[in-house]
Amino acid sequence: MAKIKIALVDDELTARNTIKKYLEDSEIYEVVADFQNGKTALEWLRKNQADIILCDMQMPEMSGVELMRSIHIIDEYLPVVAISGFDDFNYVRGSLINGAANYILKHEMDKEGLIQALDQVKEKYRIIPDEGKAVHKNGYCITDEKEFAAEQIQRLAETGDIDFTCSNMVPVAISPDYKFWDGADQSEYRHDISRAVIDMVNQMLGGKYQYLFYITKRSHILLLISFSRERSTLFMLNTLTNLVRRLQHQIVRMLDITVTIITGEVRNELEESVSEGRKLLDLLKDKLYLGGNRTVSSVLLKKISYSERQIPENLWDQLEFELKNGMRSFIETLRDNLFETMRKERSSYDMVQKNCGRLTELLVQYAVISETEQRAAIKEMKEYEEFDQFQMKIMNLLEKHIHYFDEDKTYSFQVSQALEYIKENFAKNDISLEKCAEITGISYTYLSREFKKETGMRFVEYLNRQRVNKAKSLLIRSGISMKQVVEMSGFRNYNYFFKVFKEMEGVTPSEFAAKKQSNS
Repeated sequence: MAKIKIALVDDELTARNTIKKYLEDSEIYEVVADFQNGKTALEWLRKNQADIILCDMQMPEMSGVELMRSIHIIDEYLPVVAISGFDDFNYVRGSLINGAANYILKHEMDKEGLIQALDQVKEKYRIIPDEGKAVHKNGYCITDEKEFAAEQIQRLAETGDIDFTCSNMVPVAISPDYKFWDGADQSEYRHDISRAVIDMVNQMLGGKYQYLFYITKRSHILLLISFSRERSTLFMLNTLTNLVRRLQHQIVRMLDITVTIITGEVRNELEESVSEGRKLLDLLKDKLYLGGNRTVSSVLLKKISYSERQIPENLWDQLEFELKNGMRSFIETLRDNLFETMRKERSSYDMVQKNCGRLTELLVQYAVISETEQRAAIKEMKEYEEFDQFQMKIMNLLEKHIHYFDEDKTYSFQVSQALEYIKENFAKNDISLEKCAEITGISYTYLSREFKKETGMRFVEYLNRQRVNKAKSLLIRSGISMKQVVEMSGFRNYNYFFKVFKEMEGVTPSEFAAKKQSNS
């Protein structure tokens, strides 16, 4: 009688011998090859066939996680059972991310536990000893959007290619809230995480219910479950709730990420279930503004209506003016105006991408960031799904290069403190030389003398220069009243603002605004 072929990889001879002894009298399983390292195991697998791999996670030269990745390049569906030591939890997590079919803790392993783990894999992958290969009838994965169609699924079910009964079906959209690291291959990372989530679902559902998956290009997962043997809708929904809760907990625990899950309704028509499944995937796009880490029923959700409205050019002009002049208020304008405008108007995903791309071009133009940094940022932002990720990326770039907004000249400690205080507080109309001196810890007469000596300007001149620059940036952006311009730039009243502006710029505020508008 044919047996299921096991290949064993463990650097410890004792461990390999123990496992072989456990299986020597098995009528179902046989160890056909064993190896002390991953490299020799891979060489063997390229020329030979096994049905299940038993693999230690912590080995020299090539770890179990690395071996697992390589195995799945050779055979994507070859099940691997991870064996881990008591304190190797990170290896267990890594094994799940890379598609382990099951895992065993080495310190707990006995003959019964080993057989049980192998039986679970045999059942999950439908491994038939006579054929010696895995038959993926349950948990079938669809990766082509055209294949996720009612007619195609119906045909596969009728021909027996998949185990799926088209009744009492519930779609579930699953979107892992992916993390991002500099230099990481995000495509590979998404693939690994989605594979791990699918394996978790496989372990939870097993052979109890029929189900299939559709995996999108962005590694979102649509799970379609058939409760064909159940009659109570309440029971089905309770079962689904428990599954979602367990899956959410397991993903957080094993993969160290959160997840967004949207559940559909019980339906008896395959066409309706597939259609609803597509709607659930579309609802996942609303993570852009609703964020991740949510579990919700689709009946409680309303699709967000997105805006394709362009950001006003005068706001871009204001941002460029502030950046060109090294004004720290650029960061405030960026946060409180550009990003807040997109958030309030619910700018579409494409518009958010476009605006963030234009921002990075502006940062390159004025040498805030390099072209290399820009390319890396654009590439990373293409993987983002949440608005806050875009905003945080841009803000982090600015924080990294905050020195761009510093004075070129080197000043004494006290004067540097005073300059910093003015830049941060010029919009407040209660700022004064006395208050600045108090903060720097010196007398205001000494500060006044040193400030003029080092900057070439009196304290009030420098302060008014900052305020006038802010006023100019606001005047460039039409739609703001003169009263608001005066208040937002820190002047006490319009008359004083008018006088200072005319002295510094040679034109009145209204003339400046009119000239800028005629040039735009």
